[in-house]
Amino acid sequence: MDSNVDEIPDLNAFRSYLTVLARGQIPISMQSRLDASDIVQETLLEAHRKRHQFQGGGEPRQLAGWLRQLLSCNLLDALKTQHRDLRDVRREQSIPLSIDESAMGLENMLVASDTSPSQQFDKQFRATLVAQAIEALPVQQRDAIMLRYFQKASLQDMSDSMQKSTSAVAGILKRGLAALRERLQKDRA
Repeated sequence: MDSNVDEIPDLNAFRSYLTVLARGQIPISMQSRLDASDIVQETLLEAHRKRHQFQGGGEPRQLAGWLRQLLSCNLLDALKTQHRDLRDVRREQSIPLSIDESAMGLENMLVASDTSPSQQFDKQFRATLVAQAIEALPVQQRDAIMLRYFQKASLQDMSDSMQKSTSAVAGILKRGLAALRERLQKDRA
């Protein structure tokens, strides 16, 4: 067996991280038909089956990148299945880039960029903690944060998507961010 295979950390540790990234690519209107957790489960199973192909050793940042690539492919396949008649090649090409942008946003959500390897490892670890905290939020708060910060939706677009008034959505977003900060502060202590 390849030594790289032995060095791969527990893939399950990346579940929340991948779920947040996947959810950020699925429009709220499609989330009742397309479940991000199913796509993540398929991605983790595929990663387990293909673990011998991973060339990054035990480096969590490289493993996260490889998992994002697998997630992009699985997400594209799932979206194609949902929209066979409405195929949009531009959307297909933008998903891997958008997932990487979301991952960088997740890593940068709490701190400015770091440069040392230990700081980069810590940044990846924090990104995983942020993803877990987002996943633990009540559904409406999680959806509001996903729409605003991962899908870059305006308050009006969020209101339309969530079928609520803009003031209601603003309140949900504010409470979600407060709950997220509180949860992350507890994790730091």
